[in-house]
Amino acid sequence: MALGTSSKRYSKALISHSIDEGNLDVMFEEICSLINILEESDDLKDFIANPTISRENKTKLLNELTYQSLPNISKLIHLLSVNNRINILLDVCRVFVDQYNQYNNIIEVTVTTPVEISDDLKQTIEEYLSSIKEGKIKLTKKKDKSLIAGFTLDFDNTRLDASVKKRLEKMQKQLKTT
Repeated sequence: MALGTSSKRYSKALISHSIDEGNLDVMFEEICSLINILEESDDLKDFIANPTISRENKTKLLNELTYQSLPNISKLIHLLSVNNRINILLDVCRVFVDQYNQYNNIIEVTVTTPVEISDDLKQTIEEYLSSIKEGKIKLTKKKDKSLIAGFTLDFDNTRLDASVKKRLEKMQKQLKTT
């Protein structure tokens, strides 16, 4: 899903406000927690996206969920609610994370392998990426047994696919065309 201009504007304003308040890192942690909450619950996402439910009910529920554990989120929820944009909450949070990473020069990298990788290999990947990209590398490991062997590396809208699965798909295409 493409993240819209509105989401970018709200998240940019939230970044600026958090910097001014001196709690950017705290806000980042709370935003990440909220993203996890929203992504884990399809019912909650559907509730927020449902146009037949009033914004007051949506705001009330979100405030009840976040009041104690995520106190800084209430400002964002209030702002989106006042402007009748509560339905873009998850998009605003995702863009906030992207802008936070950009502000702190963090490069998110995902390495996907069919088996768990060792810490030595993780360090080697981080060192390699540090040599070609400037910034702090934040490496996330994923497992996908369908890759058979090899790995995929995703960063900055780039995918390096060195998996056996990809090679087999290429061979299959070549055999079909000949």
